[in-house]
Amino acid sequence: MYYIKDAKIRRMMEYDGAPCAEVGVLPGAVSDPSLLVYIVEDRREEGYEIVRILTNDADTSTDWFDNNMHDAFQDVTSSAFTGSNFMSPEDEHSKFQRELLTFGDLKKQLEKRFRKLE
Repeated sequence: MYYIKDAKIRRMMEYDGAPCAEVGVLPGAVSDPSLLVYIVEDRREEGYEIVRILTNDADTSTDWFDNNMHDAFQDVTSSAFTGSNFMSPEDEHSKFQRELLTFGDLKKQLEKRFRKLE
């Protein structure tokens, strides 16, 4: 399970032609990587859906320029949630999405950012 220490919208962009928020997520556990989570609006879910997840294994002490033009960023969308004895991968994904959207005022910030695009 991935514990969230902090989450902030980094920028708005497009993903497959749809408006998308890139959210930087810092882990609560030392061994977990930082994440870039891509969120689009979705009327079926809680208003939003995670469509892509990248890990960021860059060491900020040596790689201070935060960019995604190197191998420190890896797409883990399909492998981020493996399941456990207690939860299926789909349940883990749903739990993470719920926890992310309820972290601080992230959902309110998403609403503001997506509303500006209309």
